[in-house]
Amino acid sequence: MNMRKEVFPMLDPNVIPMDLMNFEANYMEPSSGGAFFIAVYEQTGIVGSIGIVPFDDRFQAIQGLYASGTAAEVVKCYVDNRYRRQGVGTKLVGKALQYIEETGYLAAYLHTHRFLPGAVSFWQRHGFQIIAEQNDDWQLVHMGSG
Repeated sequence: MNMRKEVFPMLDPNVIPMDLMNFEANYMEPSSGGAFFIAVYEQTGIVGSIGIVPFDDRFQAIQGLYASGTAAEVVKCYVDNRYRRQGVGTKLVGKALQYIEETGYLAAYLHTHRFLPGAVSFWQRHGFQIIAEQNDDWQLVHMGSG
């Protein structure tokens, strides 16, 4: 939650996201279609994370783009700022994309934000393309691969 607080200081740190409140059901149950990976350094502990959940078609800007059950959504990709630009994020993304392929999803979706420095270009380097952008306070950038 500390990394989330760093990236999104405007969010109430006392409110736990629903997917994390139901972590086991969303990320650990084999039937969920989800997974969660962490990067750990022995001396430091957790330095990064990435999750995968089935895409739920909740964004009006791209509704209907993916047939039900065919796309995975990449979520909760955070890397501690002390460990950025050291390949941690790339390894996490590689693990997530491997899981997505092995699980049989046909596409990967994610959203990021223009206010996060380097986020869009990071995902583009990993094969994601911009699908749509929302010019609101959240500066949402929808991206897809596959």
